[in-house]
Amino acid sequence: MAHRKKKPSGHQLQAIANAHYKNEFLSKIKSFVNSCCGEDIYALLPPKIIERIYILRFHSLSFVSAADNMVPNIALKSQKQVISDWLKNFTFDLPKYGIKVSLNDYLTVGLTVFSMYHIIHDNDFASAPKVRTALRNYCDDDEHYNRLNDELFLIFLTIGSSICNLEIGFYWLNFEPKLAEKGKTGINNLVEIHLQMPESFRIKINGTVRPAIRLGWALPFTGLDWIMMKPSSLGIRDALSDDPMKVFIQSHALLRLTERIDSIETSVAQYNMYDSFLNANVFYDSNHNLLIEYRIFGTKAGYFRVDVVDGIVAVRTFLFLTQSGTPEGVLLWKNTGLKMLDKKYLAIDKLSTFISSDINKNEQINKIFSDAGCQSLLELYDKIDQICTKHSSQSTCSLMLDYLGCANTPISEAILE
Repeated sequence: MAHRKKKPSGHQLQAIANAHYKNEFLSKIKSFVNSCCGEDIYALLPPKIIERIYILRFHSLSFVSAADNMVPNIALKSQKQVISDWLKNFTFDLPKYGIKVSLNDYLTVGLTVFSMYHIIHDNDFASAPKVRTALRNYCDDDEHYNRLNDELFLIFLTIGSSICNLEIGFYWLNFEPKLAEKGKTGINNLVEIHLQMPESFRIKINGTVRPAIRLGWALPFTGLDWIMMKPSSLGIRDALSDDPMKVFIQSHALLRLTERIDSIETSVAQYNMYDSFLNANVFYDSNHNLLIEYRIFGTKAGYFRVDVVDGIVAVRTFLFLTQSGTPEGVLLWKNTGLKMLDKKYLAIDKLSTFISSDINKNEQINKIFSDAGCQSLLELYDKIDQICTKHSSQSTCSLMLDYLGCANTPISEAILE
């Protein structure tokens, strides 16, 4: 009678997986080393040195919650998965050495080769001096390691910013290679995930106390960067002091930002608010109200109305570019006669209306908005279409032209009528 084949134990399966990983890793090391050196240097390495290199290798990224705060498990798992997938699919190019690898392989294989110069000593084996000489150019080259940090900064900023929210909390990530804990070997590529709560405040404006949140953003490696503004940067010349002031945004302004910039994630809209204040373009309207330009990845989309109250900058509300409280909105009214309720009916007081392929291709519509200084809104479609969560649900062009009574009439004549 035939004996039933016994299934391998979990321990055996793990041993098989470990052996497979080791063989694959060393194969990548061989390819990387020989590409760096321009010759078959790997063949000169004795088995005991190869084993030492493997034991002291850099491991794949590991993710932990920062010691000073507790990141929710769901956020920890989500960021780990997204970053791990990104690293496997992101190509890291080292043209100087004819190497193209995934960023994940550079963090493990590339950094292990980077450290081989220090792992191997001249008296370890006969060819050790030749191996170290061949590796020196690559291992002394900081350019690619610096570029690694730049790439990780952008990845961490993108992913961290996607879940940051001024009203909920700021996430930021730090990267640091660390020796494995006692009892383990190698070097861990450690990513610490931090969560910091927003700083709230109550501002009294015109006799009314309103809740507000301090404006800043969480940046990879360094943490929270708070916006500070000098009175002189706001055109205030008679201030007793030009000391930088904190910036707080009222809850009302955050609500209006979300309502009117309705085609991108709230976190993306808020990051662009931070960036707009970081490099502020300051204006005053006809009533001498202070306005700070709001840009989406460098393209103007509106203004924040701000006040200076008791030594702080208070953001009162957000105005979309076409609204009546902006210079462009006033010009749009003068050119077309469109008032606030007209704009609401046409929905041109929201970003989603302009995320439409037909609106920026129509010459008549282009002229209407260009003449009012709103051309930037038409440029946003091509710039942010791929990340938009909401598009126009109707033909903006036909609705607008019919409403203005110029579907079959030159714009100049329609406006005169």
